Amino acid sequence: MVPKLRALIERKPLAFLILSILYLALLVLFRWGVHPTVEILWFLCGGIFGIYFLDIAEVFFSLRPSPFRSVFFEAPFALVCAFVVTSSGSMFASGLVLSILETILLWQVGEWRVTGALNGWFALMAAPVTLRVQRWTVIISVILFFLMSVLFVR
Repeated sequence: MVPKLRALIERKPLAFLILSILYLALLVLFRWGVHPTVEILWFLCGGIFGIYFLDIAEVFFSLRPSPFRSVFFEAPFALVCAFVVTSSGSMFASGLVLSILETILLWQVGEWRVTGALNGWFALMAAPVTLRVQRWTVIISVILFFLMSVLFVR
């Protein structure tokens, strides 16, 4: 299991990792400023774990195709994220869900840039989804991501 975990960590694109760390750092800066607290450590631990959480789940449960790369996972997860960020009080949980939400967004944007569509995200739909709806899905995902970030910082 350790070699699989190591391979999983090493295959994460550097740009993805840098964006994730910068995002977490910005949230820390906007929420706490330059006043260090123990909450920051819990938040960062949750956030760093969240960067790899879905990848670990895919490998651990041998999920192919991944159910996490689907609008049927993303939509309910956004609701869970909103609940955790606004109600939980756990900085670890907040870091975890915000980082997972960012991962989902980065996956979407990456697929959009590579293929020009999100067909895989709608694979469980009975009928094909138009490119316009797919584009709106990315736009709504970006809006939800920023909304959750603002709710956390508030």
